[in-house]
Amino acid sequence: MTIPETTPVPDPVPVAKASRERAFALAEVAAPLIAAGVMPLLDAQAATTVSTFLAAPVLVAGANAAGLLSERLLADVPGGDILRAHRRPFLLSAVTAATAAATATVSGLPGIDALLAGWMTMPSVAGVVSAVWWAGVGLVAFSLRRVLATAKPPAAAAVTVGDGAAQAVLAPEVERVLQRWLAHISGEWGAHPGQHLTLTGYGPEAWEGVIDAPPGRPVTVNTTTVSGVYRVPAGQVVIDDGPHGSAKHILVHLVAPAADQPQYGALQTLWLQRVARRGGCMPGTHLEDVTPDPATGGVAAWIRADEDTDALTVPDLYTIAGALRTTPLLVSVERTSNPRKAILRMMDRSPLEDGRPLPGPETLRANKNGYVQLGTGVSGKPARIQLYDPEGGARHVIVVGVTGSGKGGIVQLAALSYHVNGVAMIYADPKGSSNPDVEDMVAYAGCGPEGAIGALRVAHAVFAHRVAESRDLRAKNFHPTPERPYVVTILDEMVQLLGDKSPYRAEAAWIISILAAQGRSLGMPVMLCGQIMNLDQMGSDTSIRDNIFYGGALVLLRSDSAQKSRVDLPPAFDGIDPSQIPAYWKNDDDALIYDPDIPEDDPRRTYGVGYVVGPDEHAEMMRAWILESAAGLFDPANIAIPGDFPGWAERDTIATVPVGPAADENTGLAPAWMPASAGTTAVKEPTAEEKILAVLDERRDPIGLEVGYLHLDQITDMTGVTRKTVENTLSRLVKKSVVVRRSPSAGEYGLPVAEPGSSEAA
Repeated sequence: MTIPETTPVPDPVPVAKASRERAFALAEVAAPLIAAGVMPLLDAQAATTVSTFLAAPVLVAGANAAGLLSERLLADVPGGDILRAHRRPFLLSAVTAATAAATATVSGLPGIDALLAGWMTMPSVAGVVSAVWWAGVGLVAFSLRRVLATAKPPAAAAVTVGDGAAQAVLAPEVERVLQRWLAHISGEWGAHPGQHLTLTGYGPEAWEGVIDAPPGRPVTVNTTTVSGVYRVPAGQVVIDDGPHGSAKHILVHLVAPAADQPQYGALQTLWLQRVARRGGCMPGTHLEDVTPDPATGGVAAWIRADEDTDALTVPDLYTIAGALRTTPLLVSVERTSNPRKAILRMMDRSPLEDGRPLPGPETLRANKNGYVQLGTGVSGKPARIQLYDPEGGARHVIVVGVTGSGKGGIVQLAALSYHVNGVAMIYADPKGSSNPDVEDMVAYAGCGPEGAIGALRVAHAVFAHRVAESRDLRAKNFHPTPERPYVVTILDEMVQLLGDKSPYRAEAAWIISILAAQGRSLGMPVMLCGQIMNLDQMGSDTSIRDNIFYGGALVLLRSDSAQKSRVDLPPAFDGIDPSQIPAYWKNDDDALIYDPDIPEDDPRRTYGVGYVVGPDEHAEMMRAWILESAAGLFDPANIAIPGDFPGWAERDTIATVPVGPAADENTGLAPAWMPASAGTTAVKEPTAEEKILAVLDERRDPIGLEVGYLHLDQITDMTGVTRKTVENTLSRLVKKSVVVRRSPSAGEYGLPVAEPGSSEAA
C-alpha cells in the first residue's frame, strides 16, 4: 500500500524504562534501612570494607547533584537519565546509607540502636541525629512517591493517518516499522535518540521515509543500525541527502532489488561491514558512486565521511587491504583537497603489473610548467616530477628506495630528462659504479669518494660564480639560456658522502646545504638518491631535509620497514607505507619473498613501483618507465655545460681543493676558486665578528627573497671560532639588528633581508 500522507507516531509509554526506574527508586528507599540492619551483623573487617565501598556512591551522587556529570556522560551511562531525574533523592539515599554503615562500623550494634531509636530521647544529641536520619529516609520515599506508585501502563494509542475528518488506522506492517524505529533507534533507549522517522511510502517490497534529527543537528543513523533493527542486509538500505541539513531520505528494500534499482553493491556492503564499522579502520565513512574503472579494469568509488565525521583518517593500505580481503598492490586510496572525500580503487589485477618501457626520449620533454612524466599512475594519470617552475625557479628532487626497487632506473630517467631539456648535470657517485649511463651524459662526473666530493666542489664553484653574478647584475629571477642553463647536482648513494662514517661528511653537507637553501633561485637544483631518508643520512643538517625533502619532488619506492618512523613524511603520504610494497607481484599461491634471480627489468618485479609527490600534490601508486639502458637515447654532442662559468676549463683543479669547513684543515693547498668580483686581499686576521658575518653572507639569498639561516653549530665549525665567542658575538649582533634569529629555541641565525631600495639591496 502507498501512504500519501503520514502522521508521526506518538511515543508510547516506555514500559521497560518505567519498570527499571521503579526498581531503582525501591533501591534508593531500601538502601539506608538495609545498611542499618545488615552492618551490625558483619565482623569489623567486613564492615570496614563495605563502608569504604559505600563512599563511591556518595561521591557519584554528590557530583550528580552538583551538576558536575556532563550530559554526554549521562547519555552514555546506562540509566543516566534516571540519575539525572533522581539527583536529590539519590544523594539523600547515598548519604543516609553511608551514615548507617559508618555508625555500625565505628559503634557497632549500640550505635545503630541509637541511630534508629534515638529520636525517642529528644532533645538529646543522639535524638537530633536520629531524627535527621529518619527525616532523610522519609524524604527519599516522599520524593519518589509517584515513581513507586503502582500504575498500569496505558494501552498504546492507535497510529492514524489524517485526511481531513476521516481517520484510518495504519496497517499492522506499517505500525511495526514505526514501532521498531521508536523502540530501537529514535526512542530514549535507542541507538540514535530523537532521530524520528516519517514514512512516505510502504509496499510489500520496500518502504521509504524521511529521518528527522533535532533542529541544527545532523542525522547519524547509518545503514548498519537499520540493517540490524529490520533484519535486512545492509546492502538493501540506502540513506542519502534529505530535504534539509537535519534530515535524510531512507529507502529499505524488504527483498533484494532488481539490478536496475538504486542499491548498495557488494563493495559498499563489504566496506560498511569491514571498514566503516565501529572499531574498523575507517569508521564513520561510506562509499558512493561505485563505477567501473577503465584504467584498472576494476572499480572506483568515492570514500565520503558520514555527517558526524569531520574529516577522513586514512590508515595504511596494508590495513585497508586486509579489511577488504585483498592485497596492498590491488587497492589504492587517493586523498583529495576535500578533507571529507577520497578516491578508492579496487582491482582484480593491477595495471602497473605489466611494466611499460620508455616510449622514447621525447616522452621526457618538460611541459611549459616544467613537469616531466616518469611513468604512469594506477589511475592512468601521468606520474611526474617538476624539474623547474618558470616563476619559482628550479626544483629539488629526492629518490629513495632499497636495492632492487628501481632507484637506479629513476635516476637514469631523471638524468635523461635533464639532458632532453637542456639542463647541465654535475654527477657525484661516491660508490663509483651506480649508473655508468648517467656518467656518459653529464657535464662533469666524479666517481668514488674523492671524485664525488670533487664534483660537489665544482658545483659549489659554479654556485659561487652565480651568486656574485646575480649581485653584479641585480638579477631578481633566474632565466635560463643555452649559455647559462639550469645546473643540477646529482648525488647518488648520498649516505656514502653525507653519512656519519664519511670522511667528507662536513664538507659535503656544507655544500649540499648551501645548494639546497639557495640553489633554487640560481637555477641550481639538487637531486639526492639513497636507500632511506633520515637526518643522519643527510649530514645531520635540517636545512637539507627541509629544503629538499619538503620543498621539492619526492620519489618514494619500496623502502625499509622503518622508513615511516625515520622521518615525518609529507601529509600527501598519509596512509602510505612504502615498506608494504613487495619485491615482486604476488600470485595467489606465492609467498611474499625476495627472489634475487628475477632481473630488475622483469615486469613481474615491482621494479619502479612507488609514489611520486611534489609540493601540494597527492600521492598515488605509480610505476616508472622501464629503461634498462639510456645508451643511444642521448646525444653526446649536445651535452649541456654551464658555459657562463669562467672557471669551467679549470674544473679538474677546482675538484681537488677543499671548501667550507674543510678549507681550514688544508691550508697548504691552493685556495678554493672564487669569482673575480668577490675576491679581496686580507691585510689582517679577520675578527670573530667579520668571520661570522662572512659565513652568514655566503648563506644569504642572492635575490633577497628569504633569510638564509645557519645553525650555531655550523657557524662554529665554519668560522673556526670558539663556541662561546660565537654565542656572545651573535647575541651582540642580534641586539644591534645586524643579525636575525629564527627563534630562541632553534639556534639558527642569518642576515636580514635587505629593504628594497637600500644600499645593501643595491
